[in-house]
Amino acid sequence: MKNFFTILLLILTLTTGYSQKTELKICLNTGLFSFTGNAATSYTQIYSAQPFFTGTINPYGKKSGLSGGLSLNLQRVLKENIIFGMNAGYQSNQSKVLINSVIQGDSANSVFENAKGQSYVTNSSIMVYPFCGYRFQINKIPIDLMGGINLDFIDTTKEKGNATDANNVEYNVSGDMKSINLDVSPKIQLATEYKKFGLVVGYSRGLVNYQQGYYANPNYTETREVYSKNINFGITYRLK
Repeated sequence: MKNFFTILLLILTLTTGYSQKTELKICLNTGLFSFTGNAATSYTQIYSAQPFFTGTINPYGKKSGLSGGLSLNLQRVLKENIIFGMNAGYQSNQSKVLINSVIQGDSANSVFENAKGQSYVTNSSIMVYPFCGYRFQINKIPIDLMGGINLDFIDTTKEKGNATDANNVEYNVSGDMKSINLDVSPKIQLATEYKKFGLVVGYSRGLVNYQQGYYANPNYTETREVYSKNINFGITYRLK
C-alpha cells in the first residue's frame, strides 16, 4: 500500500508547476455490493446435521446487504482539467442470499423442510483506489469522470445468517469465509460538487475469483466462479 501512496505523491510533486489546485475530501460511502459468476446465487439452503454441523450450502449471494465506509480523497486538477488522485480508507461490503429450505440428515437420509431466512457475507477491507480522469464544467458546476483500479486489501470475510423452517425451528449459521487477501476491481466513477459538499457514484466488478481452485466434486471439472460487484454511492466534504 505504501507504494501506491508513493506513486501518488510523486505524481502530485511532478505536476505542481502545472496544477490548478489540489483537493482533499472526506468521503462517507455506502453501496450495493453483491456477487456474480456461475456459482453466485439468489437462493440457497441450510444443511443441518445437528449437533455436528449447520451451514449454508452456498453463501455467495446475488442480492445486496448493508455496506458502508469512510475514506479520504486526494486529487490534483491540472490546468487542462485532467485529474490525478487516490481515494483510500476503510470499507465494509455486505452481500445477501435468501434461504428457502433446510436439509436435515446425511446424504442417504435427507429430509427437506421449507424455510425462510437470509444469510450475509461481509467483507471488511482497506480500500485503495488510484484514478485519473477529466473535469467537465456545466453552469460552473464541476462534473468529474474518473477511472482506475480499486484494490481491496481484505482483512476478514465472515458469514452470518438465520432461517426458520415450517415447524418454527430456528437455524443459525456463522463462520469465517475468507478465501482471498486482495480483490482487484476496475472502477469508473462520477462525482460532482456544490460549494464544499459533493456526491459520487461508481461501479466496479472484481477480477479475482473468491472460489479459485475449488470444484464442486472430483468428477465435476468446471471451476466455480464468484466475483464481487459493487455500485457505490458517497457524500463528500472538501477539506481543502
